[in-house]
Amino acid sequence: MENDSTILLETPDMVIAEDIKDLLEGSQIYSILVSDNPASSVLNVYSGFNPTENVSIRVNIKDYQKAVELIKNSVYKDLLTNA
Repeated sequence: MENDSTILLETPDMVIAEDIKDLLEGSQIYSILVSDNPASSVLNVYSGFNPTENVSIRVNIKDYQKAVELIKNSVYKDLLTNA
């Protein structure tokens, strides 16, 4: 999916990223969450330490415009920076 996907938005909060992913899937737009710190969830579980991470939400290029419109009409509209 790397070649035919693009970044929809980025957020430092995995919970928000998962909420957005669910919102997109409700409209048949499938996405991938990519963390720049994949070990952060393990560190949080085992040590209680919540390290910083940046989560990118990637969508298929064909679904990008539909995803942007969906996010623009949601509570997450402030997270869109490039659209």
